[in-house]
Amino acid sequence: MTRLALAVVILAVGISTADARATKGPPYLLEEGSWICVTPEDYDKAIAEQAKINGYPELMALNERLVEAKSCMLIDDEHIEDMLAPFVTVVERQGDKIKVEFWVEFYKRQAELHRAWTHVKFSGWTAEERLADYHPLGGL
Repeated sequence: MTRLALAVVILAVGISTADARATKGPPYLLEEGSWICVTPEDYDKAIAEQAKINGYPELMALNERLVEAKSCMLIDDEHIEDMLAPFVTVVERQGDKIKVEFWVEFYKRQAELHRAWTHVKFSGWTAEERLADYHPLGGL
């Protein structure tokens, strides 16, 4: 009876995992410099403001202002490097914008051999064109 119960649990987990993949699609990565915003309208505003900017310092000032306003954040290469599998998943679509979710791991060295890890889940809207398929084995 125990083996039967274990087999049912394994089958249920396998089916739910396959079902989740079918609804959310393959794992994706974000391109560096992508905006993740609370609403599709906030995304459009961030892109419009970015078009008026000349140079990296002004871009970082815009990012700081939008993060402080809790409307958008700019995804840089450090965020991308520290993303956890299954990387970026698409949750919802609205026109050419998509709502995505992803986890980022932050760590801080506390002592010579000790570190503290924190996992943070990000969720927000971006343009669909900012996604790239993630194929760890070259698209096999």
